[in-house]
Order: sequence, then structure tokens, then C-alpha cells
Amino acid sequence: MRIEQFDPLTDDRRLRACHGMAVAGQPEDDPNLPAEPYEDFRVFWALGESLSLMQTWLATDESGEAVGAYVLELPQRENRKNAFVQIIVDPARRRRGAGRLLLAHLAGQAAQAGRERLMGWTRIGAPGTAFARATGGREGMREVRRRQDLSEDLRQRLPALRAAAEPHASGYGLRCWDGRAPAELRDGLCAVYTALGDAPHDGAYEPASFDAARLDAEEQRLVARGVRWYSAAAVEAARGEVAAVTQVNVQPGQPQWGWQAITAVTKQHRGHRLGLLVKVAMLELLAEREPALRHIVTSNAEQNEHMVAVNEQLGYQVTDYLQAWEHEVAAVAPVPAG
Repeated sequence: MRIEQFDPLTDDRRLRACHGMAVAGQPEDDPNLPAEPYEDFRVFWALGESLSLMQTWLATDESGEAVGAYVLELPQRENRKNAFVQIIVDPARRRRGAGRLLLAHLAGQAAQAGRERLMGWTRIGAPGTAFARATGGREGMREVRRRQDLSEDLRQRLPALRAAAEPHASGYGLRCWDGRAPAELRDGLCAVYTALGDAPHDGAYEPASFDAARLDAEEQRLVARGVRWYSAAAVEAARGEVAAVTQVNVQPGQPQWGWQAITAVTKQHRGHRLGLLVKVAMLELLAEREPALRHIVTSNAEQNEHMVAVNEQLGYQVTDYLQAWEHEVAAVAPVPAG
């Protein structure tokens, strides 16, 4: 098996091979989500998260046919000892050792970059979960993935949900927008985004802290991906302080699906049902701006009782359970010579 690095922005042939394997594995790996369109796949493999370096590698057999691939994400701010990984193996080539060779190879690349841990997620019940356990992975936090279907019944319930939240949120106003954040809210939004670090997370994972440069980088990444993104915020009227925000992304190739990004409330403003209020405002905004939207997907740590309660009140239904994994780089067997 030959493993070669490639540039997903310029090497369309190799990237299409990776995408083809991912789509072929979707029914077994993640059947409750739609397969990712090629262009969305391409941009994420090229750009990853903001402030990260990306490596993409393709494995082929003696005849040049694709066997597997991986993407290695190397954060450059927080998580400087961690590498985030995703391995793909062609469903027709699984259980023959290709995944272990790819894991060993990427561990070598992570070691060269000074990383100590490999971190990733699998869907519980999928082949990736069995692979992570068999290769010595350590279980971390579990998340629950939920989906909200944007039905007429939900739209009719929104006024009552807003009315239930508003008496607890007196003194706060709502701001909604699409795309880049308004200039006067940017500093406050950085504080709210940083507050997400209070949410449950594994000990080895370092939550992101936000400043103006990071917010700019995040927005530029979304623009480069062609994503349409929407935000709803609660702002304290007396001081103009941003207290809560929620964001939903819509990818250009999947207008029927929305992807919940951040929902956060700063500590000093909790207890006013602002999480529910901004999520209701978001649904009203999306009904106006994204008429083709039919589903919103979110995931939360099992321990995040407050956000889980908000999502259940809005009608989200559980579709999957996700498992975080860690591998110590030094414990992964090296790639054999040749």
C-alpha cells in the first residue's frame, strides 16, 4: 500500500477518490445524515477549522486504486499537543489492515508536528467505533446528536415558546443577522464564544478563546466554504452587552439541512431563558431566509442538561450517539519499513 500526501485544492482526482470512499461508507458509517456534496467535502478537507494546518493523504494499492485516506488537523493556537483525525477506508477494503496502517502513518506525521494525542469522534454502532477500541483508543466524552424537523406544527408553536421565555428575559433585546457580525457587537460576541468553554469537554481538549482576529478568521473560513450562516443574539438593553448567541450554518450543496454551530450564554446572564429565546428567534429568521430548509442537526454532551432541555422543548429528536476517542501518539505502532 502506498500512502502519498496531496493538495485537495489542486488535486481533484485524488480528492474525488477520497470523497467516493466517504460516500460509499455513509450507509454504514453515518446513515442518519446525508452524504456530503463534493464541493463541501473539498473545502473542509482543504481549510479545516480556522487557525489550523491541514494534511491530506491518500492510500492506494499496487494498481493505483484508492484503498483509504486520512485528514490530519493540526491546531495552531489551543490544542498544540493534540491532532484531530479522520480516517476513511473503502468499504470493500475494510478489515484487511488498511486502517491500522493509516493510523500508524498519521501518528508518525503527528509526532513530527510535536503532537502527543490523536483525537476524533465515531458514531456508536459504526465500524469506526470498533476500530478505535481495537487499536487502543481511550473513550472520552459522549455526545447525543439530535435532529429537528421544521414542520408546520413547530412553526405554530413558536409564538407560545417565545411567550414562555420573554417574561424571564425582561431587560434584553434581540438582534438577528446573516453573515458577518455587526461591528458594534463583535467584541461582545468574542466574550460569548469564549464562554462556550464552560460546556462539558474532555480534560485533554482545550476550548477556543476568541478575539477579533479569531472571529475574523472564522468568518473568512465560512465565506471561503460558501456557507450561509445566521446568528441571533440577546443583548442587555441597559449596557448593550451581548449575553447570548446562537448560530446555524447552511451549506450551499444541502439547502434542506441546517447545522447548529454555537449556542452559548455568558455566565452572568444565565437563568433568564436566553438560550430558548435566541433559538426561537433563529427559527423565525430561518423560516424567512431559508425556505428550503427542512432539518437542523445539533449535538450536545450528555451532561449538558440545560441545552438538552432547550432542544427537547423545541422538539429535537435523538438520532445517534457519538463517542470521543484519544490515542497516545507514542503508543501507536509505527509503520513497517516500506
